[in-house]
Amino acid sequence: ALPILRPYDGWGMIENPGKAAEGKERKWKVELGEDVFEDGPLLEFGGVDARKEFDALRRATKELVSGAVSIPAMAMRPGDSALIPLLRYLPALFGLIKQGEKITQGTFEPYMNGPLFVVRDPWLRNWLDALAFSLSGLPASRTSAAAMAYVLYDMHRPGAALDYPRGGLGKVVDALVAGVEQGTLGSKVNLRSQVESIDTTEDGVQIVGLTLKSGKKIRAKRGVICNAPVWSLRGLIKNEKALKVLNNSILPSKKVEPRQSWSDWNKDGAAGKRRSSIRLDRASTDKVGENA
Repeated sequence: ALPILRPYDGWGMIENPGKAAEGKERKWKVELGEDVFEDGPLLEFGGVDARKEFDALRRATKELVSGAVSIPAMAMRPGDSALIPLLRYLPALFGLIKQGEKITQGTFEPYMNGPLFVVRDPWLRNWLDALAFSLSGLPASRTSAAAMAYVLYDMHRPGAALDYPRGGLGKVVDALVAGVEQGTLGSKVNLRSQVESIDTTEDGVQIVGLTLKSGKKIRAKRGVICNAPVWSLRGLIKNEKALKVLNNSILPSKKVEPRQSWSDWNKDGAAGKRRSSIRLDRASTDKVGENA
């Protein structure tokens, strides 16, 4: 069964958590809906200019949103006849085409730092970075422009709400597992099952299954679909002959550590000016991509 969703009108924010004794911790609520955020936290912490800038930014990204809002997902399909269902939505389609591929498929950088728009207010820039981090784990300038534009529209439209599954996000996982395992195909989802190796025939020309950390072996009838990064995938294939067979498609790759981003909001002592910054730093992470 699908999870039951409960609507919420916003969420809580904490700036500088743990620094209440120093007077630096600040708690406030992000409320959804028309003009609620703009006339509340944005006006209080950013000021009048920040509010005007935010309104201008939403106008500048309006064309990016029009297609996503006006064109139903069912109207967008692959194949030679893909254009036919879109003929009913020509105005919105032309708006997207006019933006160009680099804008519709690119990052939010042109809207943060130009040339399409420049966000100058420091508090607003920091808020956009924090919002983007919740979407992609990246600052706004490196997050999808289409995703950012849609969130800026969807959060601040009349009647906006957040849908959260009753019982927590685990209910979504349960529903996905049930969807996979239903029917007569005998499909099964193995949760908390770390993969030790991808097994091959002795000559290395065919994948035959998986071996889990527990020692359990899962045999494959046709093959194994793996979404592990290249650097993890090579470690999962223990057969040197198989690595040589796959050498043209799986090449040695230098591991690139992800960058951790977080927000730091506080005030400058005697001057009393609000200062916002997004700090990026290297983060050491465990090896990923080895769970089935």
